[in-house]
Amino acid sequence: MFLSAISSDDFSVREKLLVLFWQLVYGNALFAKVTKEVFMRAVYQGRTSLSVIDVLSLLHHIKETEESELNWSEETLKITASKYLTMLKKMNLAEGKTAKDICHPIITGQLFVYFIRWIIVTCPENRTLENPFVIFGFMDKRSIIERLKKVEYLSLWQISQMGEDVTIDLIDHE
Repeated sequence: MFLSAISSDDFSVREKLLVLFWQLVYGNALFAKVTKEVFMRAVYQGRTSLSVIDVLSLLHHIKETEESELNWSEETLKITASKYLTMLKKMNLAEGKTAKDICHPIITGQLFVYFIRWIIVTCPENRTLENPFVIFGFMDKRSIIERLKKVEYLSLWQISQMGEDVTIDLIDHE
């Protein structure tokens, strides 16, 4: 799924960078934790910027509370925090020099379809909006529900909804 999206001419460079972001979230536990606890929290709280201190604070917390994790020097923690923000900048999710301004990506229809398929494929035991990867979609649950119900997507999945509880079943077209 990832390789076909990255090599596809159908995705723009910006879209491919977001696909790469989601792959990093899936494939790297530390990247996922920092992204969830710092970056996505800031996005959903409406903050406009992040600094190295935001990321460094979480890394210190992990080092202090999870003894088997991050047995790193202070310098390594600082470099890691800085490089995390640089990665966000390279993926067009942040801009700026010292404090990074948060850039909100546009989730096109094609990216939305990819994202829904990605959360189901990466966590098939949880086909609901409680899926742990939903937070990385840059959309609140209500927006996701509204987009899931659009006529243009009905051939791609079946959804069942009871209130805010939504279950998604992908339709196999192969």
